Amino acid sequence: MSKLKIHLQVGGYRIPLTIEYEDEKEKEINEEIFRKSEKQVNKYIDEYLKLYPRLSGEEILSLVSLRLATVIFKMEMNQDIEPAIEKIQNLDDELKLLLGDE
Repeated sequence: MSKLKIHLQVGGYRIPLTIEYEDEKEKEINEEIFRKSEKQVNKYIDEYLKLYPRLSGEEILSLVSLRLATVIFKMEMNQDIEPAIEKIQNLDDELKLLLGDE
């Protein structure tokens, strides 16, 4: 397994990372994910700094963490209901066929 070393700037802090990868495609994808994540976190930090200029850096990072956790849980909830939505849609399609609505 190969290793990629990158440095990210998050909230004014320089963060060195080592990312393992198996092939060039995985390397590119992993680096892109970390770079986009860096930009998104910094965007949220900037938003909260403007909204709450009196909060400490720790409080701002806590708000960013909470926001990101909320995004993750919303995505998980959507994934949990996807199979149910698909089954309901299939049943609806079958009912329409049986009732001659299509």
